[in-house]
Parts: sequence; structure tokens; C-alpha cells
Amino acid sequence: MGRKMREEKADPVEIFVAFLRREGLNVTRSRLAVLRAIAAQPKHFEVAELQSSLRTQVSPATVYRTLGLLERAGLVRKLSFGETHAHYERAFGREDHGHLICQRCGRVWEFPIEGMRARLEKVAQTTGFSLREVVVEGYGLCRDCQEAEPV
Repeated sequence: MGRKMREEKADPVEIFVAFLRREGLNVTRSRLAVLRAIAAQPKHFEVAELQSSLRTQVSPATVYRTLGLLERAGLVRKLSFGETHAHYERAFGREDHGHLICQRCGRVWEFPIEGMRARLEKVAQTTGFSLREVVVEGYGLCRDCQEAEPV
């Protein structure tokens, strides 16, 4: 059985529009442009990468505010990878996965975590826990950094 993609109940735009309306916020072209740019990101990204991918003029402040809204709406996940700046990834239309992060060079590898969600859901069900998200991260040194490490 291949990697299982999380079930999507609605289109991300519909989810975001409904979230904005519930919060009493305006649905703007800039906010939707940020969401569409995120949908085009294949993996995790930094704000600067997102900003440069936007074809329209969206201010950095609007990008940051919209990322916060998208995070609250459950459409974007903020990741630190042990660095001082944040990385983000879309939380829709992607397979569950984990990250291996090199603590020296900062390189990140994604890997499938098939089966882990099902096991956690089983534990959650027996404890009455409502599982919303599975995050797996491993920190260490990549092969290149291990070879460069003094003996």
C-alpha cells in the first residue's frame, strides 16, 4: 500500500474563505494570491521564496499576516528546523511525511511516514484523544557533515 494522502474535505480556497468570514476578516486578492502561491510550493519554503514567487505586488507584511491566518486556518504548518528563521509547508494536498534535519548545514530531507498515522489514530481512539496532526522530525548530521567532522 503506497503513501496515503490525507483526506481533504474541501478546496483550500473554500476553507480559507470560510475561515476569514468566520473571523470577520475580508477576503482579499492579496490573501488569495498568497494561498495560491503556497499551493504551488512542492515542499517546505521560506518567506523570501514565497515572496519572490508571487507575481503580483504583495507586501512582505501582508505575506507574514496571511501566513499567520493560514496557519490558524490549518492550511499552513510553521516549521523551525532548529534555525532562527521559520520555514513553512502547506498542510493540504500533501502526503504525511517526516523530516530529517542536519544540525550543521541545515539541509532537510523529507521521508514517508506511512503507517504511523494509523498507529497514532489507534492510540488516540483508545485514549479519547482527537488527533489532528502528525509531525516527525529527526535531528543529526548528514553524511557530508559527518565526513567533514574532525576525528
